[in-house]
Amino acid sequence: MAKPTQDEITRLNRYFAIESNNEFWSLSEKASTTQEQQRLLTVAFSSLYHWSSVGTADNIHLAELAVARALCISGSELSLSFAQSAFEHFDGEGADWIQAFTNAVLSHALSISGQQTQAAEFYQQALDYQAKLSEGDRSVFDATFNTIPTP
Repeated sequence: MAKPTQDEITRLNRYFAIESNNEFWSLSEKASTTQEQQRLLTVAFSSLYHWSSVGTADNIHLAELAVARALCISGSELSLSFAQSAFEHFDGEGADWIQAFTNAVLSHALSISGQQTQAAEFYQQALDYQAKLSEGDRSVFDATFNTIPTP
């Protein structure tokens, strides 16, 4: 097998980043078995790995958000560091749907870490952003938000 060129590597990294990200969001709304949760973690970390090679800062932090979400679904306190990183990057920057997701996932991660007061604050912020979303963005957000426990 011939060694790929740098352009081919870049193109493939981008391809696998997008594919992993898309698979993550499809799985994240229904991952309930241990096998589904393991797959969710695999594709989330895969997306982060590939975006870290070829993505913008926004791509990388959205991939961190996906990792945080996957770790939340698995009940891992490790979710908090990824959720905080994504939140800090986008805090006050970016579209309302990004603000809604970062607040919601951070709320979930804080809940898992036993920080209920802060979790409730970020959950409320997610609700505030949810109210600002267009119908299409809201239906996408709600598919995830409806699976996040109220602190």
